[in-house]
Amino acid sequence: MATIKDVARMAGVSIATVSNYINKTKPVSKGAAARIQAAVETLQYSPNLSAKSLKSNSYTDIGVILPDFDNSYYVQIFQGIENTFQNTEYYTNLTFSYDVPDLEQAIFHSFLKKQIQGLILISCQPDNWEFYHKYFTSHEHPLVLIDRDIRNLDANFVSFDTHAILRRITGQLLDRGYRKIFLLSGPECFSCEAGCIRGFSSAFQNKGLKPEPSFFVQTNLTREDAFRKTIQLFRTQIPQSIVATSESVAAGAIEALYVLGFSTGEIPVVTLGEDHWNLYTHSFAAASAPRPAIHLGQTAATLLLDQLRSPLTKENEKVIIGDPGITRMVSLPGYFSSPRPANREASLERLRILMLDTPQVHTLLGLLRNFENQCGVKADVTILPHHHLYETILKTHGVSSQSEALSLSDRRGYDVIMYDIPWLSDLASAGILHDLTPELKNMDLDIFLPGCLDYFSLFKGRYFGLPFMYAPQIFYYRKDLFENTELKADYERRNNITLRPPLTLKEFNTIADFFTNHTDAIDYGLSIPAAYDEYLAPELYMRLRTFGGRLFDNSGNVCLGQDASLKAYISFLRSVRLAKPDYRTATDVSVVQDFLKGETAMLITYPSFLTDVADLRRSNMVGSIGCHHIPGRSPLLGGWSLGVSSRSTRKHLAFSFLQWICQEQTANYFALLGGQSAITSTYTNDELIKLYPWLPLYHSTYQYTKPTVPPELPGRTILSQNDIDAIVCRWVYELLDEKIQVQDAIANTQSQLEALVNRQRNFR
Repeated sequence: MATIKDVARMAGVSIATVSNYINKTKPVSKGAAARIQAAVETLQYSPNLSAKSLKSNSYTDIGVILPDFDNSYYVQIFQGIENTFQNTEYYTNLTFSYDVPDLEQAIFHSFLKKQIQGLILISCQPDNWEFYHKYFTSHEHPLVLIDRDIRNLDANFVSFDTHAILRRITGQLLDRGYRKIFLLSGPECFSCEAGCIRGFSSAFQNKGLKPEPSFFVQTNLTREDAFRKTIQLFRTQIPQSIVATSESVAAGAIEALYVLGFSTGEIPVVTLGEDHWNLYTHSFAAASAPRPAIHLGQTAATLLLDQLRSPLTKENEKVIIGDPGITRMVSLPGYFSSPRPANREASLERLRILMLDTPQVHTLLGLLRNFENQCGVKADVTILPHHHLYETILKTHGVSSQSEALSLSDRRGYDVIMYDIPWLSDLASAGILHDLTPELKNMDLDIFLPGCLDYFSLFKGRYFGLPFMYAPQIFYYRKDLFENTELKADYERRNNITLRPPLTLKEFNTIADFFTNHTDAIDYGLSIPAAYDEYLAPELYMRLRTFGGRLFDNSGNVCLGQDASLKAYISFLRSVRLAKPDYRTATDVSVVQDFLKGETAMLITYPSFLTDVADLRRSNMVGSIGCHHIPGRSPLLGGWSLGVSSRSTRKHLAFSFLQWICQEQTANYFALLGGQSAITSTYTNDELIKLYPWLPLYHSTYQYTKPTVPPELPGRTILSQNDIDAIVCRWVYELLDEKIQVQDAIANTQSQLEALVNRQRNFR
């Protein structure tokens, strides 16, 4: 373990200077402080809390790191640990890693500062043996691992024989005739979960069967992820039974079952549970295999206590507690075919829905069975990319400028239409959207974010839809890079400012330049999406708004030729030159993937495109992800609404679909799946905020954000936002291809927008 002498040597200062810095007893120069801090972090130096305690060797603290306290299994383990250490000289210090490696390491270093004498750990780092060996076990400090072994680390290990338990309970299901059995487990890198997977497979092999690859579903062991994975599973298959490796996973799976209209009577859920005296009121699963978790905690604590009291003689042990051989049955019948009529779906009335091809919509599809069960209506959803969706809406209503024949699907038309906020005026004025004002009189509109219906639905005093997806622009960044001591020092040396989430667009570009051109820590500072107009236009509009510029004044006159416009274009061009060079083929989805794959340090995007990373805390692909208001605090409001087609013959059923989307419970499930609705309660729900701490940021951003809305000309004529985007982007592409200068791009855009306005005025 590093000493104060090691820190002084690395920092090139005296021991007294290090002591003054750490204890804040005397001022230390800025340069020396930076070198000392860097040395402290590099050496992982942990200063003693008390010299007196050190001399007397009187430390009595024990560290306990568990994944969380939401799982009753971990509660019982800690009860066993605490019971063992009662009436001893040792005190337990309990904390939670939430299965985030960076957090687990930070907690461990905090424990080192408290001079803990021993550690009991359920680790999420099964391959990081060097970390615990370097800082703990090599110094003869006793360590007890529970359930999840750390490969190649010489430490105590205590666990249940999960292989035997899963083999038995899966075999019992097979004996009762179940064959389509799905296993919801945790990551296979955890030894206890690997044992479950092997035991599940062994049960099939013992019956001469082979489980299909799709039967294995891995979760991150939270009920939320189990809910998500079960919803996804039911989009393609319906299990006969589900086996879960913990009560938390079982809870998520069962919630998904009930949301989709099934029960545990139809699809039994069997889980590894805990040992309780109450058979009927403890577990909500159809059956559970009780494990004496308190005994497991006591065993782990006893091993640690023995080594603390006999440090020179007590060897490390591996203790595997055998299968208790008990399955508690609440209701586990033999398998029988589903009583649901085979032609049930065929008998349902059908609703045709046209939606955007975006991750949030794909997550919603998993919940559609809930709508079908509530309303007795089958939802047939057609999904199209952004640049095809708008034209399809126009074609199916006979107002398209394109002449190609309609497909059979398009000829039948759609009942529900998903539309982008800027399209509202176009679609409403063309009579494509049905006026929902009468229906909304009987609906509580206060459930939505304040005033958002003005953006999502309101046109000329009438309502033509309901808000579906709320997506303000958010700034995301790599916390591990922004908080790296060496990178921060280098950045400050070059720019004389602290590395932080940027407050201005100029600072944003300065940081991008640093990461792209002045460090090998990452490939690029950012990515820019410019594959199509709908990706490129928001990049420029956000910068225009930040600098106080705009395309049109309140009277519909073009006003692009201003100093603010020049600043916006120059800022955008600089961002492009510092970005990953594939911007001409990059989309909103691909730039998110660049960020998540660790190719870029910063990202400005809409939260909807991060749906696949529902829990940013656990994204181990790129380390910790931070989020902040975008530089300049002038984000665009991206958002989508759902409206009813004026041509629909099922308007009442179509409106029932809109109402279902806006139910608070539907919004909560949507949030768990990674979506962001416009329902206020999503952003004030304490449980959701505990899971996703960035929700308050999404909420607070609302006060700064506004959508891009096309201008209304005198005479109540509305310009097409698509026509505006096409003109703006045409000249931006010319600029990106270096065919014209910035001033020419602005002048040409101004001229063509004026021509568009004049045509509309003359047409009127």
